[in-house]
Amino acid sequence: MKFFGMKGKRPAKPIVSKTPAEVKLDMIRDILFPPSESHIDKDGRKFLVDFSADLNLDSALSDLEDGYNDKACQQTIKKISNRIFEVRKILEAHQEITDAEYLIVDDLAEEAYEKVQASDREH
Repeated sequence: MKFFGMKGKRPAKPIVSKTPAEVKLDMIRDILFPPSESHIDKDGRKFLVDFSADLNLDSALSDLEDGYNDKACQQTIKKISNRIFEVRKILEAHQEITDAEYLIVDDLAEEAYEKVQASDREH
């Protein structure tokens, strides 16, 4: 096969650079949802090890609900918290420093989810 007078070689593919937003999205995906790994146990059965943040949190919550508040469960939650903090830094989503005397942490996720669902129904 000939390309531009060279035998057997294809021209190099053009380098397509990613936008800064695409680079950030790739970083976030890699932090929160790294690829799983395939393994084979001693009995020859194939299994996957999933490293995703959401499934790790679900697993830790399940352990807590079953009464297992052990070091492994605590470390899982801490590691996922650290990964979420890394995403916060990438997104530059730091809390604004104010003159408040203290901070209250509250979960508004359900209400935010309901707003998104309502917005989707409108469109």
